[in-house]
Amino acid sequence: MKRLLIVEDTYGVDFHRELLEKLIANGIIDSSPAPRIARKPAEKCDKALRRRVLARAVEEPLKVLFVIDTEGEMNAEEAFVLRHFKAMPQYVQVRVATVEPKHEAWLCIGLGGNKLSCRRDPVFELCKLRNVTEFKKEYLGKWANRLDITKLLDESDFNRYLDYLRWIMDKS
Repeated sequence: MKRLLIVEDTYGVDFHRELLEKLIANGIIDSSPAPRIARKPAEKCDKALRRRVLARAVEEPLKVLFVIDTEGEMNAEEAFVLRHFKAMPQYVQVRVATVEPKHEAWLCIGLGGNKLSCRRDPVFELCKLRNVTEFKKEYLGKWANRLDITKLLDESDFNRYLDYLRWIMDKS
């Protein structure tokens, strides 16, 4: 079975790779089989997603986990991803984990920021925490190695992400 974790951008690939390493190192998830991490197209709602996913499932069954920012959108899973995956073949399974409001919130919390402030305006809080005047998207991957994964374990969206990681990495 193929396993694929699809994130929103290039820097998200590095961020999730680091998260996986930390989760495995801390014994929170098993080490294998690890999913391949890939970037999805820049558009949140991409009509070609279904075709791209089905193309990857040609030779063997596929589990796909999308991880997206909600950016305040209610029911972001359906609005941005799942609506493209109605009536999928049984050999393709799709789940969507969302980050409220965006990945920078997890980074901010994991670096020790105030949870409420990190959820409200994670970029501003990260700038304060890291003493930078401007947040660059590349910091998402660069700073991930410094985050404390245990600070995220009581966050509901992060726990849903963990559940889906366990699902995608399940050997059955």
